[in-house]
Amino acid sequence: MRLSGKTNSPCTYLVIVVLLFTVLPVLHRLVDWRVGYSDQSMISTLPLLALLPAAAIVLYTGRIGRLPKPLLVCLWLWFGGFAFALGVGALAGNAVASVYSFVQFILPALFAIWLATSGIPPETLYARLANFLLWLSVPLALYAALQFVAIPPWDAQWMHDAGMTFIGIPEPYQLRPFSTTNGPPQFADFLVAVIVLNLPRLRRPTPILVVQLALCVGTLALTMVRADWITLAVGVLCYIALSPQRLRNFTLIAVIAGVGAVLIVNASSLLGSSAAGAALQSRFSTFNDLGNDYSVNERQSYFGDTLNEALEQPIGQGLGVTGSAARLSQGGADRPYDDGYIARFVEMGFFGMACYLGTVLLGIGIAFKRWIVFTRAGANEDASVVAALVSMQLMLLVLDASIDHHTNFTGLLFWLTLFWAYTWRTAKAVPADLPAAA
Repeated sequence: MRLSGKTNSPCTYLVIVVLLFTVLPVLHRLVDWRVGYSDQSMISTLPLLALLPAAAIVLYTGRIGRLPKPLLVCLWLWFGGFAFALGVGALAGNAVASVYSFVQFILPALFAIWLATSGIPPETLYARLANFLLWLSVPLALYAALQFVAIPPWDAQWMHDAGMTFIGIPEPYQLRPFSTTNGPPQFADFLVAVIVLNLPRLRRPTPILVVQLALCVGTLALTMVRADWITLAVGVLCYIALSPQRLRNFTLIAVIAGVGAVLIVNASSLLGSSAAGAALQSRFSTFNDLGNDYSVNERQSYFGDTLNEALEQPIGQGLGVTGSAARLSQGGADRPYDDGYIARFVEMGFFGMACYLGTVLLGIGIAFKRWIVFTRAGANEDASVVAALVSMQLMLLVLDASIDHHTNFTGLLFWLTLFWAYTWRTAKAVPADLPAAA
């Protein structure tokens, strides 16, 4: 059936936004390679700027006020917590950095509201996004393999200029590939999202679908981001537990994992060097000696001095004092916290942190409640999709233990999966509807 222009326009907008978040970074590196490196280029703000038109429409037309009460509660908690932390940051003299951090968390929510109220069935948007992400993952995975084997000069120069020492050195088989994104963690997040959002399509598996998902699994191993390895396992187990036909889904996922494992085990042969297999083996072996692992010990240290520092400031230090936003107010200094919850607590204090956690947990609860509705109604196909949406939200909750995952692209995924879970329609169980576009 031919889709109308009304359907194509929001879908195209969504595709453009996804491309800006996932592919624009490599274009930025190409520009830097030719004209010189800049860590505060306007190019890096384009993904957020692309969300502004949708956000303006939502605010101008007052669509927020017409949302169902459960979603309104989530949004007001979210906006209230971040608005409070924005005020604290501005009063502390970090106005520019605070605003930049604020829009990173708020614009994805407003864009998701615009999509949800555009009058397009969530089934259409979900199917389009899942399919697009899956096909996009293929060239991104191949580019990551190229980086690992023979890193392009623009990527090597960026690693040097940006001081990306934690991902290795720009030499063959001595780095953790990041494809077109800004780093291995961001690329791993993308791959995990692709895998989980496409799990419901295994109800009607095809050879190309199995190969694509296996390629994502194999490439995820190549990123060597353990947080996403663990999180994917959590998401897959959650999906199997919630989805109908558990045994069938478990078997199909096991097949995909098996194909991915074959790719990982034969990495040396496929990538042309024994160094490839040695790097993966070394990373996997760290699970047996976590007590001596640097990054694990670094995270544990946050529960000492850093946590005490946050507890001593009940209203928080305000937005813009951690992460990339801090560069705008601290002379280029970046205070990275390898724990998203600690970073939120430092910036938002008791009130803001309560609003933050309340939104995230309430979002998972709303999606899970929708899954119960479909399960009791016997709508197995719909329950399978909502199971994937619940799994996606649970994974973002787990990933926040590494860095913030409710901002920018992953923040957009949180709000989209929440809205889609609440508005998913079926003949057997009709959820509450969101208002159509004004």
